[in-house]
Amino acid sequence: MTQLQSSLQEALNRLLKGDHQVLLNPALTTAVAQTVSRLISNQKEKLADKLLEQIALATRSVDKNISGASSSCLVGTAEKLSLAGQWDCLYRIIPALQALTGNQEFSEQVRSEADKVLRLAQSRQSVIPPAESSGGAQKKDPLTLREEQIFQLAAQGSTDAAKTQLFELVVACAKKKDFSNAERLRERMYEIDPMALMEIIQSGDIIEQEKKGAISKGHVEIWTNLFQALSSEEFNSLYHEVEERSYQPEEIIVTQGEKNDELFFINHGSVRVTYSGGEKELFFKNMGKGEIVGENFFNPSVWTVSLTARQQTSISVLKLDSLARLEQKIAGIESKLIDYYNRFSDIYAEMKKKGMDRRVHERYRKECKIQLQIVDDKEKVLSTFNGDMTDISLGGLSFYVRITNKENIRLLLGRHMKVIIPVTNLPDAVLRGLVIGVQACDLVLSDYSVHVKFNAELERKQLKTLVD
Repeated sequence: MTQLQSSLQEALNRLLKGDHQVLLNPALTTAVAQTVSRLISNQKEKLADKLLEQIALATRSVDKNISGASSSCLVGTAEKLSLAGQWDCLYRIIPALQALTGNQEFSEQVRSEADKVLRLAQSRQSVIPPAESSGGAQKKDPLTLREEQIFQLAAQGSTDAAKTQLFELVVACAKKKDFSNAERLRERMYEIDPMALMEIIQSGDIIEQEKKGAISKGHVEIWTNLFQALSSEEFNSLYHEVEERSYQPEEIIVTQGEKNDELFFINHGSVRVTYSGGEKELFFKNMGKGEIVGENFFNPSVWTVSLTARQQTSISVLKLDSLARLEQKIAGIESKLIDYYNRFSDIYAEMKKKGMDRRVHERYRKECKIQLQIVDDKEKVLSTFNGDMTDISLGGLSFYVRITNKENIRLLLGRHMKVIIPVTNLPDAVLRGLVIGVQACDLVLSDYSVHVKFNAELERKQLKTLVD
């Protein structure tokens, strides 16, 4: 990475933290548009929105130089988004662009260019017809038409011919690496002939062969340990469920404190893992090809570290809904991936070994029944339940709770919580905090450990009262 790239990345990081002075650098304002567009392409829309939010805030700065530079930057980025067809992100900054056009303090050029982008965005919205008023059926793609023809043939009584043609269509999709449609059409063979076992088995074998052929020998070598942990079918299916992403040098992948729930497989390049302790950013380690990381994937938790690409880096990303599809198709693959992750990627255990425990305060064992209330931003109680507190510190506490519906586990993460703790001979202690982690303790009984970070640290005297 060149010195210029390094300084630009540092400036972008400062901008994310609200330092608007960096926008006075012309090189940065030119780079922002490209950066925002690339972030959106890499599924990092939240980070792109944060950058745009800071730029929009800077347009309202009392410093005329900053407001002028940021207004040009915002308009230039909006033009880039329109050219790239990234309309969703553009629509979110329309109010900021409208504010520019109506403010005479900005240059005529800025107001004119902002108005041009606004008209382009509004004209696009006006030509997108609502689904119910499209004026007729949408044109069907060739695959859908062919599928309908085959089933019309079966309805007319030509079962053998329809079965043969559907088999050929499955094979054609597999050869084109369209495995989603290949598997879907294979399942539909049962509709034509429930006894077409030979065709169903043969087509399944062909799909697996094509999947295997799509995976390079080099990729298998990178993931030798994972390949050995999974069956051939499981490895192939996993490969075709992940999403490929590319990151530039010093591009942020995940920021500490985020609730990103993706699992990252590093194929090429290098990733720097850092941990912010107070005002200091501490280096933890570098990760390379063949390594896996995802703090909020198997157990709901905010990220305790940040990931940044050190060089051009290629990563395969597995999403939770993709894992659910895999588990539905191949029962048991989730437990195998959990076992693999625990053996090869335990960030928290490594941090403890290096003395970088995220627990800033000492925890004290304290077991008692407590009442918990999920509240909104206005302190309105949304739900009430009981739990068993296990420990407490100046900064937070943990408690056990039984959650029988697995889908509800992630709903706790990021929730505002009011904790009511009984105190002998004194009024109940009422503490407020945020749920930052949920970990499975007993999957058979559906017991989970929930970690709450207090909004404000306790005083030592108050902690002693609760512990005693």
